[in-house]
Amino acid sequence: MTGKPLVPGNASEAELSRWMKDYGPMLVGTCMALLGDAHLAQDVVQETFIRAYQHRSRFRGQHDGSEKAWLTRIAVNLCRDQQRSKWFRFVDKRVSVEELPLASPQAGDEAKQLYRAVLSLPPKYREVILLHYYQDLSARDIALALHMTASSVYRRMNKAQQLLKKKLERWDFRG
Repeated sequence: MTGKPLVPGNASEAELSRWMKDYGPMLVGTCMALLGDAHLAQDVVQETFIRAYQHRSRFRGQHDGSEKAWLTRIAVNLCRDQQRSKWFRFVDKRVSVEELPLASPQAGDEAKQLYRAVLSLPPKYREVILLHYYQDLSARDIALALHMTASSVYRRMNKAQQLLKKKLERWDFRG
């Protein structure tokens, strides 16, 4: 384990608490959308903060990006690890849009339909859309989080938007 042990009252504990407060809900929402399971998402976010704490010196010394992008990168990688695990195929991923923290209870039917369409995208397209439009990350920060170039992020967003447009044209929003 790198870094100093977590000692109550030290600067590291304050930093960890701030991360949890500032980024916890956003990360849970992102992980829940990627994994389709609330409890698994919370576990992944908890592991995200543990790993971030353990490797905080790497962020300070080597990363040219925001904390939000760095924490998102860790969370997305952990989500991908979960998705590759053998038992993940047995997880019930049928979560309703209303259960997801990204969907506002006041959201109208069209917003919920759009969110369902986003969730139905292939993972590589869903990730960039969720991170950009729902988590307000820039293309540069998404590129850092997903280990890719900004131009690749723009290409994926463009393709995702095309897929969404086709999908939404087939859906009837009149109820």
